[in-house]
Amino acid sequence: MEPPPNKVLEEILATGRMTDRDGQSRPIYSNISAGHVAALYRAILQQRPKQAIEIGMCCGISTLAMLTALQQLGEGGRLISIDPWQMSHEKGMGMWNVRRAGLDSLHELIEKPSHAALPELLGKGCRIDFAYIDGNHLFDYALLDFFYLDKMLNVGGVIGFNDCGWLSIHHVLNYVRTHRKYHELETGLPKQYEGRNFLVSLARRVQGRSNSDRYFQKLEDWEPDGNFYRHI
Repeated sequence: MEPPPNKVLEEILATGRMTDRDGQSRPIYSNISAGHVAALYRAILQQRPKQAIEIGMCCGISTLAMLTALQQLGEGGRLISIDPWQMSHEKGMGMWNVRRAGLDSLHELIEKPSHAALPELLGKGCRIDFAYIDGNHLFDYALLDFFYLDKMLNVGGVIGFNDCGWLSIHHVLNYVRTHRKYHELETGLPKQYEGRNFLVSLARRVQGRSNSDRYFQKLEDWEPDGNFYRHI
């Protein structure tokens, strides 16, 4: 897949390092892979969102992929990153990389937990066309991320999930399939089931828990009635 044409991002992915505000070279961490970067970049180009949201920013690798596509489209699209630790724990490294790439005019950071920020955005009437979930991977947090993003997502919009090999994210994806009207999109990413040991890898393969990112397109605004029940 074609990588994003972004010199800052290319340098980071090639070296595994980034330059901080003081000019010091530092290793990147908690970032998505080059393959996932290319898939995310392509997804934005295909979806052409006017407004996108990502949960989790860290070093800004996914942020740069999305913003590069939005800039290339030239249609006024914007990205909101929700990350409670960006300026404190992460020392603003993601924001610095966005600024180095000259993409800050298309970007907004909300430095709050997603379970606090998303209801506020929903209350303000925010509508989105694309979302990428890569925040807290615990089941309840990831499910809440999807729950609120689904309420803001326009029909035809897309939600992407990172770290789909995690059992918690697997359960969230089952919820998406059984409790909402979504269609899974083809990403072109290879199936990859490697875990921390043989048994984990085997379990992932048996359960179909590929580590590759997965994307789902919203087919309609639908919610079950109060009597609905289905195993996830």
